[in-house]
Amino acid sequence: MSKKQALTEFHRGSILAAAERLFAEKGTERTTMDDIAREAEYSKATLYVYFQSKEEIITAILLSGMVLLKKKVHEAIESQSDWHQAYDAVCRTIVRFYEENPTAYDAATGMLPLVQKLGDAQKGMADILRVSGEIDEELAAFLARGAQEGAVRTRLAPLEAVMLFWSSLAGMVHTAELRERYIQDTLKLSREEFLHHGARLLLAAFTQEEI
Repeated sequence: MSKKQALTEFHRGSILAAAERLFAEKGTERTTMDDIAREAEYSKATLYVYFQSKEEIITAILLSGMVLLKKKVHEAIESQSDWHQAYDAVCRTIVRFYEENPTAYDAATGMLPLVQKLGDAQKGMADILRVSGEIDEELAAFLARGAQEGAVRTRLAPLEAVMLFWSSLAGMVHTAELRERYIQDTLKLSREEFLHHGARLLLAAFTQEEI
């Protein structure tokens, strides 16, 4: 990589990191290009050298995050030979990913409405949707493996089970974030314990064993 390319990547990375912080704090809709320029400590003119619009910034963040999530999910599945232990590893990986990449996580789980608006306007959305589909396919193959090993029910189509998995786990993660104090005071559970128990209850929907 040339010095010019390295400098470009550095500036793009700084802008994306600033935008990600603001999206997590204010949301994508309420964050403006002016906000991102100030957070990144660039002039607005410089910002437009690297990104033509906020939508382009969002697309870049989402694609990078989805590629990272795909890699981490694959590593979690491959990290354990026992299906149930691999399942726990996948859930832990997804929860950690949310903590580190909330905007990309919301895209992966379909909880980011702006993704739908970007479909026609952003060429990069095709890549995001492709990677998202690849993640779903790997999880579906993981569930199919569990079915072959007798760990999960075969009555659910793998991709249907994946959709149920994403929606259920996403709801638990957001509940744990929004009601963390309530969970601690009322249930006497830490956020991590609550999510572990929730993931195990979710597993009960797929397994033939008592949890």
